[in-house]
Amino acid sequence: MTMSTVIFLRDVLESHGFNVREAENGEEAVATRKEYKPHLAIVDLDMPKMNGIEFTQHVKKETPQFPVIMITGYAKFYSPEDILASGVDAFLQKPLDINKLLDLVGQL
Repeated sequence: MTMSTVIFLRDVLESHGFNVREAENGEEAVATRKEYKPHLAIVDLDMPKMNGIEFTQHVKKETPQFPVIMITGYAKFYSPEDILASGVDAFLQKPLDINKLLDLVGQL
């Protein structure tokens, strides 16, 4: 995700009462998860150092029930089956439907 997308998502989620922690890449996301113990993760498929699929597989090995929502603009390179096989609980294609994202966050 671009930084402007991250900031936009953070602002939207915080305006709906959610606490948000950001990470610049997949490895930092793993560390942030361990430090802050969030209720779920929203990750991009295309992240540096550890992509969204690798992040999801890593997290699900440690905590299978931990919810992960994946966002992707690369659905043409990965089938929905490939993305879901990583263990994600949901995925959304870009451009994002913010209401759908908020619904998913509320459900998980």
